[in-house]
Amino acid sequence: MALTTITRTGFSHPALSRRHLLAGSLALTGTGMLAACSSGTASRAASASASGGGGALTIGLTYTPNIQFAPFYMATKDGKYATGVELRHHGAQEGLFDALQSGQEQLVVAGADEAVVAVSNGSDLVVVGGYYQSYPACLIVPEDSSINTPADLKGKTVGTPGRKGETWYALQLAMDTASLTESDLTIQDIGYTQQAALVGGKVDAVVGFSNNDAIQVGQSGTAVRTIQVADQVPLIGVSLVTSHSVLESRRQDLQSAVKASIEGMTAFVKDPDAAVDASKEHVQDLVDATQAARAREVAVATGKLVSGDGSHPIGSVRVDDFTPMIEFLSSHKLLGDTKTPQAADVCVPLGQ
Repeated sequence: MALTTITRTGFSHPALSRRHLLAGSLALTGTGMLAACSSGTASRAASASASGGGGALTIGLTYTPNIQFAPFYMATKDGKYATGVELRHHGAQEGLFDALQSGQEQLVVAGADEAVVAVSNGSDLVVVGGYYQSYPACLIVPEDSSINTPADLKGKTVGTPGRKGETWYALQLAMDTASLTESDLTIQDIGYTQQAALVGGKVDAVVGFSNNDAIQVGQSGTAVRTIQVADQVPLIGVSLVTSHSVLESRRQDLQSAVKASIEGMTAFVKDPDAAVDASKEHVQDLVDATQAARAREVAVATGKLVSGDGSHPIGSVRVDDFTPMIEFLSSHKLLGDTKTPQAADVCVPLGQ
């Protein structure tokens, strides 16, 4: 699904929030976020015809190359994907699901919660596989902070990238956990400058991702702690998302791609060194030993999200988990008015 200015997916952007999740380790690579995709009519028509049956199956990775996409790099390097499966990184101005909806991609790595919100706004999306078994967004505070639980946010200033995406959903959940309302604290929109805001004392806490924002602040020399937003998180983070139209026309191809991706996730969790090695082909900065060591730290932290608490198989996704998530998003008025998502309609597990 973080930048030098710390940031964004498990992966959100206009889509930036889930996109931050995976964006977190961009600072490690010294590169920017995604490259813009073509939106021309001819391009859309050609890619849409490719998605209908046969042809390439493109997996969209919602950021510039970085270690958080290593499971997909590893699956490619190890020959797990069928012939014709391609990886594609997004562009900075590209919507999270734009290429999938236009037919340029057939599978995208993105937050299940953000997919559900997009469905409520009229997008044709369905989650077919898992990636993160634990939710990545959390509160990040200086190590010596008096904030130890969400309840301690009362009277404090909290920095957030914006009022959308996974970090915003997580802050809503943290306030729920502590029975707080927005009037009980000061919420400051700081964009993707969490590190500067926290280190500079402009905020008391920030909402970010455990596998990139928190890691990067620590690597910059500032000791921080992470605080979970709730004991039980109803939200579902980075997953494998497609459209109903692609699912109907290319189910077998999708199933094969999901299974291969899960094999890559399993290898990633077991061997972070191999993950760094596989990523070097995509992230040139990793030839530097210091950058490689920092990327490995992100890989280990990301691996913990991929494996979760061990109660569910790596790469799995469960229809029953979508109902409480939809209820949470609805109760906080985070869903659109176009369509009311139904768990069985937005989650169709493949590869399990």
